[in-house]
Amino acid sequence: MLNFTDIKLGKILVLNNQPHVVTYCYFSKVTKGKPTKKCKFKNLMTGSNIDYTVKTGESFEEADYKKEKATFLYASGDEYSFMLVETFETVDINNDMIGGKEGYLTEGLEVFVIYYNDSPIAVELPIKVSLKVTFTTDAAKGNTVSDVFKDAVVETGITVKVPGFIKDGEYVIINTVEDECQGRDVDRK
Repeated sequence: MLNFTDIKLGKILVLNNQPHVVTYCYFSKVTKGKPTKKCKFKNLMTGSNIDYTVKTGESFEEADYKKEKATFLYASGDEYSFMLVETFETVDINNDMIGGKEGYLTEGLEVFVIYYNDSPIAVELPIKVSLKVTFTTDAAKGNTVSDVFKDAVVETGITVKVPGFIKDGEYVIINTVEDECQGRDVDRK
């Protein structure tokens, strides 16, 4: 059982007889009240998100799941193929199970495939990925007081906001949880 203090980002629990992952969790304490945690739970079966306030003393059943390390191979329509690292088996995952994060998948990217009741239900991406910028727009000129961001298209085809100094051909680190650019990847040229 998961109690109030165990509810954290990434924990997988059972709510309404379905597995949910905690995607957001904020601890809140009012002056004369008991502490609560304002959370977002993502249903791993349907992909829907729910807002939930966890109260002190409340507990949840921890989901019986397993994770297997896999490598992304290729996409074909709405299906994404992954090879399990330990067994070299190929697992096909539906687009819905990736949760809108398919734009971060590059060939050879290591992920975790999450199984519930021996069926694959979701893919867990690394928190940060390095992607090559293929096209950027010009940053606004003269704005030196605040951070300047511009649109950039990365190698997978998605558009992200990057700092104004990023140029075509450079690699950037993208946070897959927050969908934000973390800066230039200086290890890759």
